[in-house]
Amino acid sequence: MNILKKVFREVGAANKSVYGVTDTGQQRDSNQDCYLVLPQAGICAVADGMGGHKAGEVASLSTVKTISKYFTPKCVSEMKAGKHIKDKLTYATLIAHERIMQISGTKEECAGMGSTVAISFIHQNVLHTCHVGDSRVYVINPSGITQITRDHSTVGEMVRLGEMTREEARHSSLKNEITQALGVSLSNGPEYNRTHKLDTGTSVLLCSDGLWDMLSDKEIQEIVMKRNSMKETCNELIQRANAAGGEDNITVVLTQVNGDGEQ
Repeated sequence: MNILKKVFREVGAANKSVYGVTDTGQQRDSNQDCYLVLPQAGICAVADGMGGHKAGEVASLSTVKTISKYFTPKCVSEMKAGKHIKDKLTYATLIAHERIMQISGTKEECAGMGSTVAISFIHQNVLHTCHVGDSRVYVINPSGITQITRDHSTVGEMVRLGEMTREEARHSSLKNEITQALGVSLSNGPEYNRTHKLDTGTSVLLCSDGLWDMLSDKEIQEIVMKRNSMKETCNELIQRANAAGGEDNITVVLTQVNGDGEQ
């Protein structure tokens, strides 16, 4: 399992415009996060697993493996031609959901496991996302930081309804209550979002709650805007989250949009 995570990490490290890294954090015994980087396809993903007896690791790894297998060269070619992007991102997420449920039903030690997921697809400077749970996608540039995804969580809904501020949500005792996850519940289904065209040099960040729960949006933006190498930036995000307490596993995947519209 760790070998496969290392493979995904090294794929990210081989591309100058996209990089990913995952860390256990300061207070966990194992890492239930996993990520995927497919630079040529313009696709990245972050998954945050949950479940005892290391079942969370199984769920997150199953998620990224299933998604990776789904995005074949033919599938990606069709997406780059603008064909059914929303449907394909959504379907990849649903297949991952079904795979987790299948494993849960056949392995007693994996019963009840689940995973969040956030997927991004960038082509011609346009960002498409699909997510379930509270793993996030941000767009970051000198003018600000924008959370593209909406947390599928109790406090996320309260923020949307104006019953709680984002800062209050970060410190709420309910902050870890997610309302849907792969393999557990998809009451509202995967959520798709398409952004407007991104300016060259804009950064797209995917991360698990181990990052955004430890650092404010402003702190994340300041680190990314230092414009260090992708590897240095990702490692600093991890280090700063650990310095702030490192209460959970921390995973980040950072992409910088180039002038040709690709990663």
